[in-house]
Parts: sequence; structure tokens; C-alpha cells
Amino acid sequence: MSGQPFRLGTRKSRLATTQSEAIRKALEQAGLSIDVVTMEARGDVDKKTPLYEIEFESPGLFTKQLENALFDDRIDLAVHSLKDLPTSQPPGLQISCIPRREIADDCLVIHPDFHERGGSPLELKAGTVVGTSSLRREALLISTQPNVNVVPLRGNIPTRLKTVKEKKVGAVMLARAGLLRLGADLERCVLVPLPAAQFVPAPAQGALAVQTRVNIPQPLNNALKQLHDPIAEIETTAERQVLRELEGGCSLPLGVRVQADMAAKVFRLFAFLGTYEMPPSEMRRWLSFERFDISESNVETLVRKTVAHFKGFL
Repeated sequence: MSGQPFRLGTRKSRLATTQSEAIRKALEQAGLSIDVVTMEARGDVDKKTPLYEIEFESPGLFTKQLENALFDDRIDLAVHSLKDLPTSQPPGLQISCIPRREIADDCLVIHPDFHERGGSPLELKAGTVVGTSSLRREALLISTQPNVNVVPLRGNIPTRLKTVKEKKVGAVMLARAGLLRLGADLERCVLVPLPAAQFVPAPAQGALAVQTRVNIPQPLNNALKQLHDPIAEIETTAERQVLRELEGGCSLPLGVRVQADMAAKVFRLFAFLGTYEMPPSEMRRWLSFERFDISESNVETLVRKTVAHFKGFL
């Protein structure tokens, strides 16, 4: 390693620092020297307001501080969960690397007292209280098992798991990628995987993004190219394009999962959209749940047909 270290910016949460540490190690193996700079995002400070309410008022609740640090030359690269990044990059910034994607699926983590194997696809007893701050997850839960009670729940993964273990809620719905990256303690819990074809994840779920300024130094650019996964880029770009075309964010209950089979030259898409009575509130009334699955040999055709289908419901 030689030269002045590159400054890697990350949120302070345990998951964010774990994800960033993996990127740091990979870049150092590629010959770079990396210093980690931690900062607190607005989404980390406000842990009570549902995410969709904050995002509706001020997009980028988990990313804005890091982007500002890039603009101000306080850091050289930022590591994000790609699903947290707005679908359009600010002028002067770019996504320079999308590493190999972790599993994109959601899962339920259930207290044993509320687990009912074979009772429903969710394996939840009737009336179980399920915590989530995601409108998409709420819609998927209600559309699959209407007799569960969905409540807003914020906090990091260990905090949400603790609410299950202490029976403050009967279950939580989480991304499996976060559990895997943290090596989360699931003792005294039951994990129920939710396959993406039915429980469609958020666009770009399970993927990381390394964001930099456009005028990226060549040594950093070369190292990031070594980490970049073209398949992850194809899949997540298509998923985020659907989200962008539908003008959605955290306030849109949308799931999109694209699976690229490069050998067969086929792209398969699973999508889900919930619609609800406005304005959003804890008493919102769900109006419809729409699914759309499609396979195409051209990813742009896949996106165009999906957007056209869902625009009729918005």
C-alpha cells in the first residue's frame, strides 16, 4: 500500500459498518489504503417515525449526509445499501461499483409462541402482531394473511429481534441479507424464508453500492472495477428503473425482483404493487394487491412492459 489513504464514509449502524468493513478489506486486498469515516444519517437519529413518512417529506434519509460529505471532499467513497439510494444520482456523483449481491429475499423471524407450521404461507397464528416500517411488507403480509395485525416498528436489526424475543411483537419481517451479513443471533426464534417469487423484495434489496465523485482517482477506480459484479448491476438497474418510472420511493408499496440468466439470455421479473386509500396513516385501507411476472430476452422490454402494467393502478 502506498500514498494517502482513501476515506470511506459509512453510517454508524452496526449493519452499515459491517457492510463497509467488507468493502474496506476488499479494497485493501486490491492494494489501497483505506480510512473509515463514520457519520449519523437522519434515518438513524429518528427511530420512531415510519420510514415512508420521512422519505415522503425528505428523500435520502439514509444517504444524504454521506453524499454531502462526498461533495465537500470529506470522504472519497461512500458505501450504501443500494435500495436506500434515490434512483437518480446528484450531478457530480456516480455509482462506481455494485459488488456481488447477497440473497435478496425477505424472511419472517417469529417467536415460537406465535409460530404455526403449515397453517399459512407465513406460518403465523391468527392475530399475530407483526412489526415492520415498510409499506411494501405490510401490503405483502396483509394480502397473504389478512388475520395478522401489522404495526410500525423501527430500529436496527438487533433491536427488532429483541422485540420478538421479548414478545413485544410476535414476529418481524426482515431482509435475509442483513441477518446473514450480521450473523444475527436467532436463538429462541423461528426463521421462515419468504421466496422472492411470492414475497417480492424491494428494488435492489441485498445489493450494496459504492458511490464516488465523478472525477474518481484512477487507483480507486481500478480497485472498484475488481469488486464490481455485472450481473448485480443488470438486475438492480432494471429493478430501480421500474421504481423510477413509477415515481416511487418508500411511500410506494412496490416490490421488484429481476433474475438474469445470462447463459439462456433470459431475464425474469417478479413484481408486486399495493394500493391504499390516501392519506397514509396507521388506519390506512388497502384497496388492491397486484402482481406481475414476466420473462423476456431483452431487459429494457421487461422494464417497459412492467411499468406499463402498473401505471394503470396508480
